Amino acid sequence: MIIDSAQKTGIMAEKGIDSPYRDFHHPYTPYKIQLDFMNALYDTIEEGKIGIFESPTGTGKSLSLICGAMKWLRDHQSISQLNQPQSAVQDDTEPAWVREYHDNMLKEKRLRKYKELEARIRRVREIEQQEKANAQTKNWLGLPDENRRKRANAADKNHDDVSRFIVDDWDSDSEDVKSKKGSSTKEYNNISSEVQELLKKLSGQTEGNSEDEELEDFDEEVKIFYASRTHSQLTQFVQQLRLPTYPPSELYQSETNLRHVPLSSRKQLCIHPTVSRLRDLNTINDKCTELQQNPIDKRCPYLMNEREVDDRVKTRHFRDRVLSDIRDIEDMSEIGSSMGVCPYYAGRGAIELSEVVTLPYPLLLQSSYRKALSISLKNQIVIIDEAHNLLDAITSLFSMAISYSDIVKSKSCVEAYLAKFSKRLNGGNKVYISQIIKLLKVLELFLVGFKGSNGTEVSQNDVLLKDGVDTINIFKIENYVEKSKLARKVESYATHLIESAAVDDKGNKSRATKSTASVPVLSKVMSFLMALTNPSNEGKVFFEQTNTDRFLKYLLLDPSFHFRSIVEEARCVILAGGTMEPVGDYMRYLLPYVPAERIRTLSCDHVIPRENLGVWTIATGPTGADLTFTFDRQRVDTIGQELGRTIANLTFVIPDGMVVFFPSYKYMEEVSLCWKEVRNGSMSIWDQINQRKTIFQEPRDSAQVDSILSSYSQALSDILAQQQYHRKAVGAILLAVVGGKMSEGINFSDHLARGIVMVGLPFPNARSADMVAKRRYVENTAYDETKRRELALLQEQYADETAIPPSRMIGIEDSCKKAGEKASREYYENVCMRSVNQSIGRGIRHAKDYAVILFVDSRFEQERIQIKLPKWIRDRITNGNSEDTKIGSVLRSVREFFKEKN
Repeated sequence: MIIDSAQKTGIMAEKGIDSPYRDFHHPYTPYKIQLDFMNALYDTIEEGKIGIFESPTGTGKSLSLICGAMKWLRDHQSISQLNQPQSAVQDDTEPAWVREYHDNMLKEKRLRKYKELEARIRRVREIEQQEKANAQTKNWLGLPDENRRKRANAADKNHDDVSRFIVDDWDSDSEDVKSKKGSSTKEYNNISSEVQELLKKLSGQTEGNSEDEELEDFDEEVKIFYASRTHSQLTQFVQQLRLPTYPPSELYQSETNLRHVPLSSRKQLCIHPTVSRLRDLNTINDKCTELQQNPIDKRCPYLMNEREVDDRVKTRHFRDRVLSDIRDIEDMSEIGSSMGVCPYYAGRGAIELSEVVTLPYPLLLQSSYRKALSISLKNQIVIIDEAHNLLDAITSLFSMAISYSDIVKSKSCVEAYLAKFSKRLNGGNKVYISQIIKLLKVLELFLVGFKGSNGTEVSQNDVLLKDGVDTINIFKIENYVEKSKLARKVESYATHLIESAAVDDKGNKSRATKSTASVPVLSKVMSFLMALTNPSNEGKVFFEQTNTDRFLKYLLLDPSFHFRSIVEEARCVILAGGTMEPVGDYMRYLLPYVPAERIRTLSCDHVIPRENLGVWTIATGPTGADLTFTFDRQRVDTIGQELGRTIANLTFVIPDGMVVFFPSYKYMEEVSLCWKEVRNGSMSIWDQINQRKTIFQEPRDSAQVDSILSSYSQALSDILAQQQYHRKAVGAILLAVVGGKMSEGINFSDHLARGIVMVGLPFPNARSADMVAKRRYVENTAYDETKRRELALLQEQYADETAIPPSRMIGIEDSCKKAGEKASREYYENVCMRSVNQSIGRGIRHAKDYAVILFVDSRFEQERIQIKLPKWIRDRITNGNSEDTKIGSVLRSVREFFKEKN
């Protein structure tokens, strides 16, 4: 069953779901829902719309995304560019045959360059195949020599030259740094000349370069930018990317392999022997930047010098080798290591020539990262997977906090920097650095003197309009810090002082110093100050404190602003996920400015037969006690015991593995203690359950999750092996938490989860400052929208506003308040239900899989809750509130469900 908004509104394009047959080159025989998904995706890209697509876990969503998008890309690849007039000879006075001849010549030149690229990449593949056959590495790949390794080891050593920490002179007239000759550089300032050349090279800014001319022919190519939340999700997608056989296109008539480049942070791609071992991303970034600023003999040897012919050749060979096959991040790192080329920087050169770019959320969602990578999304296809996380991801990326200790550290570092280099800085630099110190002092005094409790809202003006700070242009300060690279210079100098002070007589660093992380606190403070300049309705500032520190926290309330540039630039944006319900939040809070007719929603059924999934609600326990896990009724000594008896009964009818999701770690731990109590001399509930199914519990420490999962899986495997001889109805049970690692990225297929139990509704803390602020924002937004709409209707009826009856105005006020309260409640429920949906979809992984889902809470019987479940689950629900479907009948139904499967 497919629910398509375009069909609902009658605006379905002629090529919609019932379009003529398209060969999507799916590696397997696709299910009907996969064909529907791919056709809808193709049409959405063709029409330049926004797509919100839901395809349950286990239905081949990734392959549907790949095949649907690549079919469109290959069908349309460069046809428009090849057919459009390209001649610079557009003068009407020129004969038509002259213009036609010139256009044909340009097209032939363009095609020739594409064929040359194909030939180069094909040659790389042939060499790689030969290498694998011979099990040896060829010298032409440019393996790093011993000198380069020695330089890498030497680059980490300290030296006494502190001039590298000095910012370039600042030109107050142009608001930019000056080069050595005094001219404004505009870009790549304060970086070594070799690095400048490389960055210019990679972003296509070096003039008169034949390779840049080659790249110009590809820069208008439509690409697919695929983003997901985690590194492991991207790796899984790349594995799927390797499965289809891609058809040739008009341009690539003999080329079937797609050209793909994976992007990631330095943490994943750095190959420097010392820097790559650092754990903290900020520290890695700082160290990398510091190595670029070092004298030539201390500089990172893996960063290619574009002034040297050999390095240029290596960079190009690296690019071609990356594009010659579908690589993941690990492959990129291995190629970089084998060739002695930095994959973080050299990988950027492959973007222009690629067809598919995979990257994590931050690199796509933050404009600063896109700018650094020279990524333009104009007319591109953007696919965001696991998009149920998108609203939270944007909020998290653009929310931030600074502490009193951050401010004090930053102020002392800047003051020490100014004291050291004051005589070597020009007037422009001194002015801005002095203003920065003043800003930091004001923030310090504000936090020291603030009187308020945790969660107290702070007015942005209270921070920015203190002690003459209102006379400082924060936008100019931010521009100065960014272009001068002051934050990196200050913090690198501070680290240099600490490390120098810790070196003993033999030149050895202390162990503590070696592990010290240089967190860019000045950059952090500046980012916070810039957030304060946002309109007050986009975000709020709160005060928080602990026993050891005080904080100012900025919370983003409106994620639509930061996502808008992507929507407006891209040809098409696809939000895809296994569970996208409740889908209304994406329209209201992410895409409020997009006309409804430009948004297409698609909800796919599951590939399993209807009879392979049973869904029940349980509202009362075995003793008839009500099971409603509201905050005021979560008394563990009463409802916890009834829940335990319910779970114990379910272990008798559900075979193999059971996964029970709790609203929080705290409640799971409290219930576990309750179950372990021995009452009236009888066996505890915990022991009763454990006797039937071995109990495993999700740990708070995410580092231990894999170990618990492995033990759980092994226990089930051992039990299944024994059952072949003894046929005992036993298994294992896993107690997990909604929002924990096991509810997000772990799939429980087959015997790992024959039953999934959802205990209660996992509402977030309604009293937290974040939730209070967010709900107030939602309420005020709905109030204002309703008021505008109602007043507009009144103004159509009454030409003179003074003639509007007071009773009508009172009525509007009441309507606005009710609309706001409803929107706030709806938002709160939707946050909860997104978490529920993400957890319960983990038990079905393929067409032959089967399982039961049990919702243990009376509120799951409410229609307004059920409507927010995925349709493929919602349609299978049997409520447990009628006389013949209470807990006893639910247990009998579950037993019959599994009896039929055996």
